[in-house]
Amino acid sequence: MPARASGAVPGDARHARSRLRVLLRGALAWTLVLFLLNLAWEFAQLPLYSLGPYEGWPRSAYAVLHCTVGDAGIAFASYVAAFALTRRPDWPLRRPLAGLGIAVIASLAYTIWAEWRNVYVLGNWAYARAMPTLGGIGLAPLMQWIALPTLALLYLRWRRHRSLSGHV
Repeated sequence: MPARASGAVPGDARHARSRLRVLLRGALAWTLVLFLLNLAWEFAQLPLYSLGPYEGWPRSAYAVLHCTVGDAGIAFASYVAAFALTRRPDWPLRRPLAGLGIAVIASLAYTIWAEWRNVYVLGNWAYARAMPTLGGIGLAPLMQWIALPTLALLYLRWRRHRSLSGHV
């Protein structure tokens, strides 16, 4: 009869902590890379939006920062969603296509809802005439969550390969 009623062994706890560390390290790296990519993207797509009567550099700077922080939250959540469905905390290295597909779908789903809500329900911003749309949703934010996670995955895999091959 086992000494513990739960059946847990000390190695199980160590394994769980190790997986959690891998998950958090991966999610933070993913989120940081996507924060930087999204910061550049938000500046680049700013002319495709109308921010209302308070347009100007302070409102634009606030909008870019606000949206980039939100993008970081989307990135973190999409990483965790990919982990949950692939069951791999290191999915960018071990299950990159499955994880990327899940992360992109999760990010797109949230973005479609958030764009619709902010543009058509809350009126927080509007699309400028230059913004192409698909079903009333701006193409720039949709492309953002296809292109940037793909770039982040490629970068993280490249960085890992360089570190394993002895390049610093």
